[in-house]
Amino acid sequence: MKAKIFCTALSLLASFMIWAASPINYDGNTLTFNNDFTRSESGTMQKSVMPETSGLAASRVTPGYLWAHGDENTGNKRKIVAVQPDGSLAMTVKLTTTGSDRDDWEDIATGVYNNTNYLFVGAIGDNDLEYKDAYYIYYLEEPAITSGTQTLTANYIRFGFPDSKAHNAETLMYDNIEQMFYIVDKVKNGVCHLYKLPFRTDYGTSVQTLTEVCALGNGSKFNYCTGGDITPDGKYMVIKSKPYLLLWQRQGSESLSQTALRLPQQVAAYQEEEQGESIAWTDSMTFYTTSDSKSNTPIYKYVRQSATGIENLSSANPNGNNCRKILRNGTLLILRDGETYNAQGIKQP
Repeated sequence: MKAKIFCTALSLLASFMIWAASPINYDGNTLTFNNDFTRSESGTMQKSVMPETSGLAASRVTPGYLWAHGDENTGNKRKIVAVQPDGSLAMTVKLTTTGSDRDDWEDIATGVYNNTNYLFVGAIGDNDLEYKDAYYIYYLEEPAITSGTQTLTANYIRFGFPDSKAHNAETLMYDNIEQMFYIVDKVKNGVCHLYKLPFRTDYGTSVQTLTEVCALGNGSKFNYCTGGDITPDGKYMVIKSKPYLLLWQRQGSESLSQTALRLPQQVAAYQEEEQGESIAWTDSMTFYTTSDSKSNTPIYKYVRQSATGIENLSSANPNGNNCRKILRNGTLLILRDGETYNAQGIKQP
């Protein structure tokens, strides 16, 4: 019996190694793996807090917390919640919107515009392809996360697609560098596309038209895109489908539109999540994912193991001892001269 169990384990391991050794065909090119990240379970999204989590974003006003919303957004369910990475509820925001009550919220993002922190909620889903030009980005100044329940009102941007047709989408991202929204449509049998729209607060009620950036892959492997996010420093963009997570790295001062034209890398540490739709960068080193499920569902934390902060710390103190990386509770830290720093070189208590 022990021999049988051992052989079965070896067989499963071999199957995993074969899968891991086979990155996907993206657009006629085989992608390379990015092996910089490790994956761990940080907590659980409780169905009593937010069932069917459809969007996730990291707070910029109150670091260390995540904003989340659900798939159903009518009546009392028209809300977003602030949770800790372990899934515990911190605060609830009941969201009212001026001039629109579109539901089917599919993603959430945070970003800075004119030195103000904003929350963006994308009412961009359209499974039945019926809305055509009635897609909305709700925006409001991001509140500080305290406790209890608040009721806040959001403004909106209404938009349509450049082909004047209906599109289903589940990915809303915001780039702080360009102050630009990036949106990905969700295509089941075909090729997904990346679109963009500048953020402005003076659009009024007029309907804006997205600009198409590029196709994402060839539709044979990487389609049905369910979420994405851009790091606060604008250096990295991730877009996910349920089986795969792809990573683009911005080069120098190029636009993110230029970045998207280059081949991405496939994040090796990512494991397929059933109904996996949500992803949020806290900084350029760490992101979280979770799934759209009516049950309690895990929250996963991905931590980059190559820290540019090490070089920054060394150059800042050339006479100091060599830096070394350590993991503490799943977080990458840097130890130097008996003191601890995060990956960006900020001293930790």
